[in-house]
Amino acid sequence: MKTFNASIHQDLSLRSFTTRRHLPAILASMRNILALSCAGLTAIAIITLSVWAAGLEINMFLGVSTWGIGFIFLGLAIDSHGRTALFQLMSGVALLVLALLQNSVSPDFIIISGIVLATWVAVVLFKRLSV
Repeated sequence: MKTFNASIHQDLSLRSFTTRRHLPAILASMRNILALSCAGLTAIAIITLSVWAAGLEINMFLGVSTWGIGFIFLGLAIDSHGRTALFQLMSGVALLVLALLQNSVSPDFIIISGIVLATWVAVVLFKRLSV
């Protein structure tokens, strides 16, 4: 029985050239995808915790914590400049109003407070991770 040995010529220089050219773009997009997924999962976790906390019977503690987070946002608005300060001021005032509504109307307003907080955390985390 006779066997034929056929060797296949592989041009590695062409493949490595295209890989080197596209590798930075692939790494940058993968970094952004991972940053976006981490920010999204963190936001989902915060919203899930706020929904869970709304079902508990600790309305006073939740109202106080929302009130405190509102004051933190007002303090951050004083230190910031530009549009960020305006958004932080609006978020701080919204959190203070939500804390009042949470104590007087329904504890379910903690969910809206969680959404506001999750939005800020997701944006800051995405900016931090995508750099």
